[in-house]
Amino acid sequence: MGVHAEKQRSGMAHCPMKFRYLRGRLPARPLRILDIGCGNHSPTVTKRWFPGCHYAGADVANYHLNAADHAAMDEFFRLGADGAGYAAIPDRSYDLVILNHVVEHMTQPAPVVAELCGKLAPGGLIWIAFPSLRSLALPHSENETLQFCDDPSHVYVPDLREIANILLANGVSVLHAGRSREGLLTTLADIFKLLKRRLRRWFTARFSGRGLWYVLGFEDHVLGQRKAD
Repeated sequence: MGVHAEKQRSGMAHCPMKFRYLRGRLPARPLRILDIGCGNHSPTVTKRWFPGCHYAGADVANYHLNAADHAAMDEFFRLGADGAGYAAIPDRSYDLVILNHVVEHMTQPAPVVAELCGKLAPGGLIWIAFPSLRSLALPHSENETLQFCDDPSHVYVPDLREIANILLANGVSVLHAGRSREGLLTTLADIFKLLKRRLRRWFTARFSGRGLWYVLGFEDHVLGQRKAD
């Protein structure tokens, strides 16, 4: 089943944000995907939206991965928190490199982002998403990261211009950068949820941030493409 048919079957409301921005930009052939920070069942989710792809995961640990996730991976690269392990990943090999909420966990992400630019095949895409500067001003959440410091493993506030400049310096053009946004209908539904949760907070003194990232501007992203040879 092709990716477009799978989207129609599952419904776009369940499509991960990163894949919304990538649709229509990737080649029709089976893809080679490198996913840095592949926890939270990312192998299974990615194979759902890109059936037949070659999926390479890379991470410092097994974070919320089950047997199905491990079975979905065609390759796995063990990384070190000190930046070790990236040299084992083949250069110029992947149609898509994903860093989805990874760079904020690194004290010095710039060298890693620069090295990953070299893992892209000519014409390959790179998606980098991270908490925005706006997230520092958002309310704290009881059960999901909403304010940047809700997650104690967040150690670096990335900057859109900084990330874009790293890509540009390493032969990758910037196709799009800015705030990640949902479609209109999803946004309206999320605003309704936000109002319900705000009312609940008035009565319980607790606030849930679940599902509100894109309403409140928690996430920024940079989407780049390596220049063709």
